[in-house]
Amino acid sequence: MSKSAYQDTFAADHLPPRDQWPNLINLDKLAYPEQLNCAKMLLDDAVASGYGDKVLIYSPAGNWTYRDIQKEANRIAHVLRDDLHMATGERVLLHGPNTPQMVACWFGILKAGGIVVATMPLLRSR
Repeated sequence: MSKSAYQDTFAADHLPPRDQWPNLINLDKLAYPEQLNCAKMLLDDAVASGYGDKVLIYSPAGNWTYRDIQKEANRIAHVLRDDLHMATGERVLLHGPNTPQMVACWFGILKAGGIVVATMPLLRSR
C-alpha cells in the first residue's frame, strides 16, 4: 500500500490571522478536546447515547436512523482512508441531490478527516 507524499494543507494555510478569529465566551467551560470531529459529536455520540434506532432522516424512499447513517458513513470513511488513501485535511467535492446517502457521504468524509466542499446541483449560473 503506497501513500502519496502530498499533504493538502490549503485550509490550514489560509486561515485568517489569529486576531481575526471570533472570541467565543466561556469556550473553556465546554471542555472540547484539542481535535474535534463533528461527525463523532453529532452522530457517534448520539448512537452511543441511545438514539441509534431513532429516525434521523425522513425520506420518501425510506427513513434512515442514526445507526443507518452511522453504518454507511463508517463504510464511506473506510473506503476513503483505506482504499483511496485520503490524507487528513484533503478537500472532497460533494455534489448531488439532498438524499440520505448524501448525508452519509458528508459524515463519512468528516470521519475520514476530510474537508467537505458541498455543492447543490440546482444552483447553476445563468
